[in-house]
Amino acid sequence: MKPKRFLAPVLILLAFALVACGDSGDSSSTEGNETSDMTSEPSGNGPAPSGEAVRAAKVKIVEFTYGPDPVTVQVGGKVIWQNEDTAPHTATADDGSFDTGTLERGKIKSETFKQAGTYPYFCEIHPTMHGTVEVVEKN
Repeated sequence: MKPKRFLAPVLILLAFALVACGDSGDSSSTEGNETSDMTSEPSGNGPAPSGEAVRAAKVKIVEFTYGPDPVTVQVGGKVIWQNEDTAPHTATADDGSFDTGTLERGKIKSETFKQAGTYPYFCEIHPTMHGTVEVVEKN
């Protein structure tokens, strides 16, 4: 009788193990909500899977480059710059319409874009660094 007594708990544990191992292999996530410490970052750049531009995008500054470049958001969308480089940088609009100020390593700054258009920008500290924000109408 003792084997039957232990059979139910063993079967339950086996069921849990199979469920845990039953990953579909899809490593995508549902990121997109911004938090103050940026542990959950906006998802990428360019058209969303539906063909629409994203509401928010992150541009990482690494090895004296902005990436992705160009970055595309909807009207009313936000671009977040994060400096992951060893040197300080800025993201300053060519026309002066926005300026992140100096971003030290690990710091972030965001800008909201309320009008459609193309916004070229550069680093005031390293003028050879260039990027572009493309703002498109919501579909």
